[in-house]
Amino acid sequence: MGMEIHVPRKQYWMIFVALFVLTIVEVGIVFLPLSWYELVSGLCALALIKAYMVAIYYMHLGHETFTLRTMALIPMLIPGFYALVLCAEGSARLIW
Repeated sequence: MGMEIHVPRKQYWMIFVALFVLTIVEVGIVFLPLSWYELVSGLCALALIKAYMVAIYYMHLGHETFTLRTMALIPMLIPGFYALVLCAEGSARLIW
């Protein structure tokens, strides 16, 4: 079978706390006097950081080969690309 990977519980708890803190920051950033662009950019950046942490630590992609990591992470880009296309289409509809 595959190689056994031992990850200490302390590391899981540290990542859990980091994800919890990032979630608190996400909730708090909504109440800051930011422009819409700054707010959306900040929330998207925090969501990407959290998704990366979950993929690397909880899905154990940090212990995999580059090829397998790439195959797992590339599909995560598709929703972001789709969101950009929808935003561009929405902007174009406002102009016309």
